[in-house]
Amino acid sequence: MIARIGHCILPILRAFDILACTLWLSALYPFGLADRPTGCQLISGYVGKAAFHGMPWGIHLARWIDTAAEKLGDGPDHCLRAYLFWQRLEV
Repeated sequence: MIARIGHCILPILRAFDILACTLWLSALYPFGLADRPTGCQLISGYVGKAAFHGMPWGIHLARWIDTAAEKLGDGPDHCLRAYLFWQRLEV
C-alpha cells in the first residue's frame, strides 16, 4: 500500500506545479508580462525558457530551482532540461 501511495505523489506534485505555473502566467499575461498560459507548462520549463533566452530573472530563479532539484536527486540544469524536453514536444 505504501508503494501505491508513493506512485501517486509525483503525479499530484506535477499537477500542482502545472496549476501554479498557469496561475502565475494568467496573472501576468493580461499585462503583456508573460507568455500565454497553456495549462501544460511546468514552472521549471518556463523558468528554463527564460534562462535560455538570457532573461536575468530566469537565470537567477533557475539557479535556485536547479539547486533544489539536485538536492532532491535530479541532475544538473533541471530547468534547461525541462524547457528543452517540452520544446521538443512543442507544448
